[in-house]
Amino acid sequence: MRKARDSEVLAQEADMDVLYDVAQPHIAEIKLNRPAKLNAISTSLENELHAAVRRACADEAVRVVIFSGEGRAFCAGWDLSEPDPNDADSHPLSFRAGQSLWLDILQMLRRPDKLFLAAAHGWVAGQGVELCLASDLLVCTESTKFYFAEVRVGFNMASGSAKLLPQLVGLANARRLALFGQTIDGREAHRIGMVGELAAEGEHQDTARRLAIEALKGAPLAVAAQKALIDSALEMSLAATRQYEIETSFHLARTADHEEAKRAFAAKEEPVFSGR
Repeated sequence: MRKARDSEVLAQEADMDVLYDVAQPHIAEIKLNRPAKLNAISTSLENELHAAVRRACADEAVRVVIFSGEGRAFCAGWDLSEPDPNDADSHPLSFRAGQSLWLDILQMLRRPDKLFLAAAHGWVAGQGVELCLASDLLVCTESTKFYFAEVRVGFNMASGSAKLLPQLVGLANARRLALFGQTIDGREAHRIGMVGELAAEGEHQDTARRLAIEALKGAPLAVAAQKALIDSALEMSLAATRQYEIETSFHLARTADHEEAKRAFAAKEEPVFSGR
């Protein structure tokens, strides 16, 4: 019976473009599952990815989400064998048809109550790069190849990448990558600040899981507040940021988790946070 059930699950997964799993408490894993196409984004995959991210966001128990890719690549970008990009009625990159869906996926990644990690390997291009840039932390191996392909296929970077990329790597590097359609490996991406953690070969997912477990040690309200502060500060003046930080600290000082942290410190114990 066990083998039959396992076979049924494997058959179902083979038909899905995105896999969803909560193998550890509070950590959801979302895996792109078109390995034969290097996990290139199709209409079906985009729809399933949107549903998976919504599922993670709706689950109050989930605090960290890890993106990864099945097979030899994380994501090779948009599948150019899909509908003609000039067909505004059907193409997912068009404003009328699906742009709002992809933007909605990336906008959900800014929810302060969830942390999103991208565990990348192999080739990463197009929308794969966009997903990495929009995540809170990018993990990859040295051999990972980030291809800024847009100008080579007659397109432009989208989904806020023109703002996010310079913030991560600086204006000169962003211009070098985007205007010249360059490919860089994981070591270079880490050197210029695009990658937050460089993993050993084949260990990108395990490294992301380790970081997710580390993130869970933080008080949930404090982590959410810190994420919101960092995101907001990118748009605010220094004076406004300082005021926002002070107001946030006053709020957090009144939470049960802060009291628990003080109790645990005095008792020389690990705190047990409740998210209140």
